[in-house]
Amino acid sequence: MLLGWAAIGLSPAAAQEAVLSTPDAQSLAMGGTTMATLSGSHAIYGNPSAAVFSRTPSQISSSYFSQNDYDYYTVSGFWRFDNVNLAQAGWREFRREKGNRDMSFDLGYSRRIGDRWAVGAVVRYARFKRPEASADALSVDLSALYSMPLANIGTYSALRVGAKIGNLGGYLTASDYTLPMDVTVGAAWDTFLSDAHEVTLAADAGYYYTPVYVRGFQASLGAEYNLMQLFQFRTGYHFGQKDAYYPSYASLGAGVRFMHLRLDAVYLFAKRSTPLHKTFSISFGLDF
Repeated sequence: MLLGWAAIGLSPAAAQEAVLSTPDAQSLAMGGTTMATLSGSHAIYGNPSAAVFSRTPSQISSSYFSQNDYDYYTVSGFWRFDNVNLAQAGWREFRREKGNRDMSFDLGYSRRIGDRWAVGAVVRYARFKRPEASADALSVDLSALYSMPLANIGTYSALRVGAKIGNLGGYLTASDYTLPMDVTVGAAWDTFLSDAHEVTLAADAGYYYTPVYVRGFQASLGAEYNLMQLFQFRTGYHFGQKDAYYPSYASLGAGVRFMHLRLDAVYLFAKRSTPLHKTFSISFGLDF
């Protein structure tokens, strides 16, 4: 889902920046669905609990996201200690014109509970810098995922349902502004049509409930076709209630997997009047 780091600006007037919670090209190509999909490049920025059920033991990923005159860089990874415990870390930097530079560092932990449940928590330190001022903030994301095999529907089918409460926290110094807190839920279903053909369908819905000036609803739909676990083709649509903070867009993307390497790309189709016009993202990763 789109996240208004937009709303984390030091004032409403300075907050007209729509930024993505994850620049992960796979998630964006599926309309921004992140709550129940498993194999994105940056699980810590979607639903960290989902990484516990990933087919990948551990991974490290990097993404570049270009949004008009904005540049957004991300590096993150997760490390599995065993079948139950998993740690995550991530760094993000958002650059605009000179003097506008936002950065965050995240640490996360996810734990599997039984065969079907997982929970996760992420602690985030963020620093927001503007020509006239700067601020530091600390927040927490809480997430959960339920995964259920569907023995009678398709082949190796699974249904997953996930949820997250994001950005619970505030500024470390006195401020009249609050972080953009949100709640998001989602579901995903994947199945193998044959040994070489896998399909995933996903949907998310979320609501930003504070601060008032970014309050609004979002929804995402996405699909992925996976050919022989080597080539992936994706599409999706994202609806955002407020164009200035989380615009609506359609997405189209593709990916390649070779050995332990991953490469994903996506292009977003958004109205010329929105911040996501002519936007693309590229993600590169290593699974090990």
